[in-house]
Amino acid sequence: MPRIATVLIVVAALCVSCNRSARVAVSGSVMVDGQPLAAGDIAFIPASLGQANSAGAAIDRGKYSIPAQQGLLPGDYKVTIHAFRGTGKKTWDGMGEPTAPVSQKKFVEETEQFIPSRYNDATELTASIRAGKTNTLTFDLQVAGGRVAK
Repeated sequence: MPRIATVLIVVAALCVSCNRSARVAVSGSVMVDGQPLAAGDIAFIPASLGQANSAGAAIDRGKYSIPAQQGLLPGDYKVTIHAFRGTGKKTWDGMGEPTAPVSQKKFVEETEQFIPSRYNDATELTASIRAGKTNTLTFDLQVAGGRVAK
């Protein structure tokens, strides 16, 4: 019987170490033309199909943080950054009857993506996430004087 107890203890210890996540925390900053990005989002997408996870976070006043519990597995990633801003125009929110008079429709501020596609949909940004390291990454985006990217 003591032998079975020893085996069970060893198996239990192995299972505890198996359940530890290999995910790591990632944090850093996002600058646009040298200034902190006021608000947006950042996502890390596996660069290869064999990698299992992706993660992202909100960007607030140029800072983002992904805790280890929701973090990334070590490896190489593509990085996407999105941010929207108001255009100053109002547009119908699409709710209600399309033929209703304008006075009965709700209008909201129109927004537009102002980060160039080379930083999101057609991203050129990459990151290497390493185990046992502090993964603090800064991205300095050039948006040509803050003009809207098409």
